[in-house]
Amino acid sequence: MAEIDASARHIEEQLEGIPLELEERRQAVGELEALVGGQGEQMQAAEALLKEQEGDLKLRSDMLSRSRAKSAKARNMREAEAAERELESIRRSIKDGEVEMERLQGVINRTRDILAEPLAELEAQKKALEEAEQSTAPRLEELRAERDKITVGRDQYVTQIPKPIYRRYERIRPKIHPAVVEVSPECICTGCRLQVSLQTYNLIIRCEDFYACQQCNRYLYVKDEII
Repeated sequence: MAEIDASARHIEEQLEGIPLELEERRQAVGELEALVGGQGEQMQAAEALLKEQEGDLKLRSDMLSRSRAKSAKARNMREAEAAERELESIRRSIKDGEVEMERLQGVINRTRDILAEPLAELEAQKKALEEAEQSTAPRLEELRAERDKITVGRDQYVTQIPKPIYRRYERIRPKIHPAVVEVSPECICTGCRLQVSLQTYNLIIRCEDFYACQQCNRYLYVKDEII
């Protein structure tokens, strides 16, 4: 059974690894999307402020026209001075508005430039993810069929193994590969390359029970004693 599992291991690794890799790619796309989205929201906010500023400037321009007309109708020096102060105040507000518009446009342009590369990368990653998702299901089905072919007859061995031994084997198998290894005539575990006690070696030879390496926890066998 251990030999069957060893033969199928590379397939099982792919069956586990492909979905994990796909999920990692989804997370990467999601993170990039969040980053791009945050910068995009900043640009949209700047565009909204720019539009609002444009509306304010139009109102100020209208106010300037009315103030000029009012100044032209001044009947005395006092009214003319008041009209001039009003005109100067409106001109300053228009100038400030133009400066703010220029600043906002600069923010928009810089953000658009910054977003160009991440947006292109996001589109490329989305396309690659879509292609991977479309190919994953058929590939997993193909791998399952290949694994089933390799593991034919495994269930028969399972019934011959004591349940506690099999449960322990299944626990260590995903973590330690291979989970069953040979002990050399020199009492060396071929899994971890450390020495096994002579007593354990002699017990393994008797084939009366299952024994594991005290160092790496792999199950042990002596090749010449396998019938």
